[in-house]
Amino acid sequence: MKKITRLAPIATSALLILSAGAAQAQSTNNQTNQDRLGAIVGTLFGDRLGLSAMDQAWLRAERPLRTGQTQFNSRVDQGVRSGSISSSASTRLRADYDGLVRLETQYAADGRFSANERADLNARYSALIQTLDAGAPGYADTDAVAQGRADFESRINAAVNARRITRTQATQLRTDYQALIQLEARYLADGSISANERADLDTRLDALDARLGDGPATTPPATPRARLTELETSLAAAERSGSVTRADAADIRVEMGDLVRLEAAFGKYSASADERSYLDRRIQDLQARVRR
Repeated sequence: MKKITRLAPIATSALLILSAGAAQAQSTNNQTNQDRLGAIVGTLFGDRLGLSAMDQAWLRAERPLRTGQTQFNSRVDQGVRSGSISSSASTRLRADYDGLVRLETQYAADGRFSANERADLNARYSALIQTLDAGAPGYADTDAVAQGRADFESRINAAVNARRITRTQATQLRTDYQALIQLEARYLADGSISANERADLDTRLDALDARLGDGPATTPPATPRARLTELETSLAAAERSGSVTRADAADIRVEMGDLVRLEAAFGKYSASADERSYLDRRIQDLQARVRR
């Protein structure tokens, strides 16, 4: 019994030394140990500890953001179809998610995700999902028209070379695109572009694309007469809703009458491309006035 009593303090001292050494090692490799422990705990008890499915996947060195990209894009497409997200906002949302996937790939380069990296990805992903759920407010407030100018110029040059349009038409398209850039700048003057303003820009861009005629084969564009008939229907609805005053509606109808007679005159002889382009622009201007 005495030998046991004498050895007890020695054993206690050894344990204290070992504990101190372990504490020092833990302090030195604290982050690494936490990550390893998190991986083990997440694998065994993830759901019970409230860890998200993505956290558990990251702890298994998987890449859930890359796996879920198709689902995210489907939600964006659904928002565009329902009208809750604009087409320009959808482009930015997809680009932001692409950036998030690239960041996830970067973090995965060493074969694991640290606690800080998981927290960063979680925060970015949550913010993006909240933006999507809210309809991406502010995501359309960019100079998208101005940024697309170089591409539009290239398409014009290609159309001229292919003789789909004349050089005169090309010059007019460039002029109209510049006017659209200026309109976008006016819309952005107050710091944001409203949904109606973005819809107006998108409609005008679509009209320019139709005039350029380099898109995929689709339903033939409506004739000027059909567009004028549709414009009368839209004008009547706008007048009833109060978005267009009676005085403005009267002025628009006078101009529409001029265009109807002009279209009829063009039908009696072979109108030139420039004359058709002029009629098209006049109709577009009236359509824009009715939408406002």
